[in-house]
Amino acid sequence: MAVLKKIIYKQADERLMLGMFEETSFQNGGKSWKMFFEGDFIENLNKLSEVRCCDDLDENDGIGLMYDFSDKFNFSIIIGDFVKVGTEIPEGLYAKHIPKGLVAYVQIEGDNVADILDSAYLLITEAVEKEGKEIDYPNFYWGEVYTHERYSEPLSRGEKVTIDYIMPVKQNG
Repeated sequence: MAVLKKIIYKQADERLMLGMFEETSFQNGGKSWKMFFEGDFIENLNKLSEVRCCDDLDENDGIGLMYDFSDKFNFSIIIGDFVKVGTEIPEGLYAKHIPKGLVAYVQIEGDNVADILDSAYLLITEAVEKEGKEIDYPNFYWGEVYTHERYSEPLSRGEKVTIDYIMPVKQNG
């Protein structure tokens, strides 16, 4: 069973999410990640190392940013990395503007990815509400950050893994 390990709130700077774009569903999300890793997207993103940002995220092997949910199963996703606003978008990559604002940074641990994905949304929304905050649905995005330290390295050792999540939260007051 997945558990919420940590939740904090920070102000995040304005940024662009840059990477491979796909319209998909939770059922087919794995295929999108496979396309990302099999394509030349990582190579193209690595050429932009001088414009990558953001200090608020730990070193990672990939970020999936989901948004524009047409229903609870279907959405748009960009798999890639965050870059500075004003970055020229290379051909073959797609960008989405992410405004500055308050963001929930969450870590969910589980025995495996499926365990985490099945319960992450409920765990996160309950924790946010319990702390008297509200998810910013008009600007909603759901970011999955696969860090080296909490995801890739434990996975390679056959241990429990943690996926980091980010999502916008409304400012109270």
